[in-house]
Amino acid sequence: MACSCSPPESNSPAPGFRRALWIALWINLAMFLVEGWASFQSGSVSLMADAIDFFGDSANYVLSLSVLSMGLAWRGRAAMIKGLTMAVFGLVVWLRAIWVAQSG
Repeated sequence: MACSCSPPESNSPAPGFRRALWIALWINLAMFLVEGWASFQSGSVSLMADAIDFFGDSANYVLSLSVLSMGLAWRGRAAMIKGLTMAVFGLVVWLRAIWVAQSG
């Protein structure tokens, strides 16, 4: 009896993927610093929200780089952590916007 199964797919990322993640990480970190500074200077909640988004993206790229060569189970756990951290960032921005709206 012959097996008609296909060979398992490779778990390794495409060549250049790690380099693209590093580039995206440095760009997002730079934008986080620029917008973070600008938000504190201006008191803008919108800039703060965008800066936090850049920070979250940077943290996610670090996590992705950390688990890139690991198995699919670890990558799945990393995806869950990414989702939870982004939800926390969103909650922080939402609470800050409410606080600013109430305090004038």
